[in-house]
Amino acid sequence: MSADPAAAADHFAKALAALGFAGDPEMIRTPGLVAGFLGDFLPREAPGVTPMPTTSEDLVVLRDLPFYSLCAHHLLPFFGTCTIAVRPGGALAGLGWYPRVLQALSRRPQVQERLAAQLADHLQDAIGARAVGVRLVARQLCVEMRGARSCGSFEVTALRGAEDPDLRGALHRAP
Repeated sequence: MSADPAAAADHFAKALAALGFAGDPEMIRTPGLVAGFLGDFLPREAPGVTPMPTTSEDLVVLRDLPFYSLCAHHLLPFFGTCTIAVRPGGALAGLGWYPRVLQALSRRPQVQERLAAQLADHLQDAIGARAVGVRLVARQLCVEMRGARSCGSFEVTALRGAEDPDLRGALHRAP
Protein backbone atom coordinates (compact mmCIF):
# COMPACT_ATOMS: atom_id res chain seq x y z
CA MET A 1 0.00 0.00 0.00
CA SER A 2 1.56 3.31 -1.03
CA ALA A 3 1.03 6.52 0.85
CA ASP A 4 1.37 10.14 -0.19
CA PRO A 5 1.93 12.12 3.03
CA ALA A 6 1.97 15.50 1.26
CA ALA A 7 -1.38 14.84 -0.46
CA ALA A 8 -2.84 13.54 2.82
CA ALA A 9 -1.64 16.66 4.67
CA ASP A 10 -3.24 18.84 1.99
CA HIS A 11 -6.55 17.00 2.36
CA PHE A 12 -6.42 17.30 6.15
CA ALA A 13 -5.74 21.05 5.85
CA LYS A 14 -8.83 21.40 3.65
CA ALA A 15 -10.92 19.28 6.03
CA LEU A 16 -9.81 21.33 9.05
CA ALA A 17 -10.65 24.54 7.20
CA ALA A 18 -14.08 23.17 6.26
CA LEU A 19 -14.67 22.37 9.95
CA GLY A 20 -13.81 25.95 10.96
CA PHE A 21 -10.28 25.41 12.27
CA ALA A 22 -8.57 27.61 9.68
CA GLY A 23 -6.34 30.41 10.88
CA ASP A 24 -5.40 28.98 14.27
CA PRO A 25 -1.63 29.54 14.58
CA GLU A 26 -1.33 26.55 16.93
CA MET A 27 -2.60 24.28 14.12
CA ILE A 28 -0.27 25.28 11.28
CA ARG A 29 1.62 21.97 11.45
CA THR A 30 -1.44 19.86 12.37
CA PRO A 31 -2.29 18.57 8.86
CA GLY A 32 1.22 17.16 8.39
CA LEU A 33 1.34 15.75 11.90
CA VAL A 34 -2.03 14.01 11.47
CA ALA A 35 -0.96 12.58 8.11
CA GLY A 36 2.27 11.31 9.69
CA PHE A 37 0.43 9.83 12.66
CA LEU A 38 -2.06 7.97 10.48
CA GLY A 39 0.80 6.82 8.27
CA ASP A 40 2.08 4.89 11.28
CA PHE A 41 -1.10 2.79 11.06
CA LEU A 42 -0.72 1.54 7.51
CA PRO A 43 -1.20 -2.25 7.51
CA ARG A 44 1.97 -4.24 8.11
CA GLU A 45 2.68 -7.88 7.57
CA ALA A 46 2.99 -9.89 10.74
CA PRO A 47 6.52 -11.20 11.17
CA GLY A 48 7.20 -14.71 10.06
CA VAL A 49 8.50 -17.38 12.38
CA THR A 50 10.49 -20.55 12.20
CA PRO A 51 8.85 -22.67 14.89
CA MET A 52 11.26 -24.39 17.27
CA PRO A 53 10.49 -28.04 18.00
CA THR A 54 9.53 -28.83 21.58
CA THR A 55 8.37 -31.87 23.47
CA SER A 56 6.85 -29.66 26.15
CA GLU A 57 3.10 -29.58 26.47
CA ASP A 58 3.25 -27.07 29.33
CA LEU A 59 1.20 -23.92 29.02
CA VAL A 60 3.09 -20.78 27.93
CA VAL A 61 1.53 -17.49 29.06
CA LEU A 62 2.61 -13.95 28.16
CA ARG A 63 0.88 -11.21 30.17
CA ASP A 64 0.52 -7.45 30.09
CA LEU A 65 1.74 -6.96 26.52
CA PRO A 66 0.83 -3.37 25.62
CA PHE A 67 -0.86 -2.52 22.34
CA TYR A 68 -2.18 0.61 20.63
CA SER A 69 -4.61 0.70 17.76
CA LEU A 70 -7.16 2.93 16.04
CA CYS A 71 -10.88 2.28 15.96
CA ALA A 72 -11.74 1.56 12.32
CA HIS A 73 -15.04 3.44 12.72
CA HIS A 74 -13.86 6.72 14.28
CA LEU A 75 -10.06 6.68 13.91
CA LEU A 76 -9.80 7.25 17.65
CA PRO A 77 -7.34 5.21 19.72
CA PHE A 78 -8.05 2.11 21.66
CA PHE A 79 -5.27 0.68 23.77
CA GLY A 80 -4.62 -1.75 26.54
CA THR A 81 -2.94 -5.01 27.35
CA CYS A 82 -2.92 -8.46 25.85
CA THR A 83 -2.54 -11.86 27.44
CA ILE A 84 -1.55 -14.76 25.19
CA ALA A 85 -1.72 -18.40 26.30
CA VAL A 86 -0.37 -21.21 24.14
CA ARG A 87 -0.52 -24.98 24.62
CA PRO A 88 2.29 -26.25 22.35
CA GLY A 89 1.55 -28.81 19.70
CA GLY A 90 5.15 -29.80 19.05
CA ALA A 91 6.60 -26.35 18.38
CA LEU A 92 6.99 -22.90 19.92
CA ALA A 93 8.28 -19.52 18.82
CA GLY A 94 10.80 -17.32 20.58
CA LEU A 95 9.09 -15.19 23.22
CA GLY A 96 9.89 -11.92 21.42
CA TRP A 97 7.93 -13.01 18.36
CA TYR A 98 4.55 -12.88 20.12
CA PRO A 99 4.60 -9.14 20.97
CA ARG A 100 5.96 -8.34 17.50
CA VAL A 101 2.95 -10.09 15.93
CA LEU A 102 0.63 -8.19 18.29
CA GLN A 103 2.22 -4.88 17.30
CA ALA A 104 2.05 -5.62 13.58
CA LEU A 105 -1.64 -6.54 13.73
CA SER A 106 -2.66 -3.72 16.06
CA ARG A 107 -0.94 -0.95 14.08
CA ARG A 108 -3.77 -0.62 11.58
CA PRO A 109 -7.33 0.68 11.83
CA GLN A 110 -9.06 -2.15 13.61
CA VAL A 111 -11.81 -3.24 15.96
CA GLN A 112 -10.88 -5.00 19.17
CA GLU A 113 -12.82 -8.17 18.33
CA ARG A 114 -11.13 -8.53 14.95
CA LEU A 115 -7.70 -7.90 16.46
CA ALA A 116 -8.19 -10.70 19.00
CA ALA A 117 -9.40 -13.09 16.29
CA GLN A 118 -6.58 -12.19 13.88
CA LEU A 119 -3.95 -12.64 16.58
CA ALA A 120 -5.34 -15.99 17.73
CA ASP A 121 -5.64 -17.25 14.14
CA HIS A 122 -2.12 -16.12 13.26
CA LEU A 123 -0.56 -17.73 16.33
CA GLN A 124 -2.47 -20.97 15.74
CA ASP A 125 -1.52 -21.15 12.07
CA ALA A 126 2.12 -20.11 12.49
CA ILE A 127 3.17 -22.50 15.23
CA GLY A 128 0.55 -25.24 15.05
CA ALA A 129 -0.34 -24.97 18.73
CA ARG A 130 -2.76 -27.44 20.29
CA ALA A 131 -4.64 -24.49 21.75
CA VAL A 132 -4.27 -20.69 21.72
CA GLY A 133 -6.04 -18.05 23.76
CA VAL A 134 -5.86 -14.28 23.38
CA ARG A 135 -7.38 -11.79 25.80
CA LEU A 136 -7.42 -8.06 25.04
CA VAL A 137 -8.45 -5.57 27.71
CA ALA A 138 -8.65 -2.05 26.35
CA ARG A 139 -9.92 1.47 26.76
CA GLN A 140 -11.89 2.66 23.75
CA LEU A 141 -11.61 6.43 23.27
CA CYS A 142 -14.45 6.33 20.73
CA VAL A 143 -16.73 5.20 23.58
CA GLU A 144 -15.22 7.62 26.08
CA MET A 145 -15.19 10.72 23.86
CA ARG A 146 -18.23 10.09 21.62
CA GLY A 147 -21.47 8.17 21.84
CA ALA A 148 -21.88 6.82 25.37
CA ARG A 149 -19.19 9.12 26.81
CA SER A 150 -18.49 6.49 29.40
CA CYS A 151 -15.16 5.10 30.43
CA GLY A 152 -14.27 1.57 31.36
CA SER A 153 -12.36 -1.32 29.97
CA PHE A 154 -13.60 -3.65 27.27
CA GLU A 155 -12.51 -7.26 27.19
CA VAL A 156 -12.43 -9.62 24.23
CA THR A 157 -11.26 -13.23 24.31
CA ALA A 158 -10.49 -15.41 21.29
CA LEU A 159 -9.84 -19.14 21.65
CA ARG A 160 -8.53 -21.51 18.98
CA GLY A 161 -7.75 -25.21 18.90
CA ALA A 162 -8.60 -27.86 21.46
CA GLU A 163 -10.75 -27.08 24.47
CA ASP A 164 -8.32 -26.36 27.31
CA PRO A 165 -9.73 -25.29 30.71
CA ASP A 166 -6.25 -24.47 32.05
CA LEU A 167 -5.59 -22.17 29.10
CA ARG A 168 -8.95 -20.46 29.51
CA GLY A 169 -8.28 -19.97 33.22
CA ALA A 170 -4.77 -18.63 32.62
CA LEU A 171 -6.16 -15.86 30.43
CA HIS A 172 -8.18 -14.46 33.33
CA ARG A 173 -5.87 -15.16 36.24
CA ALA A 174 -3.41 -12.66 37.60
CA PRO A 175 0.21 -13.84 37.75
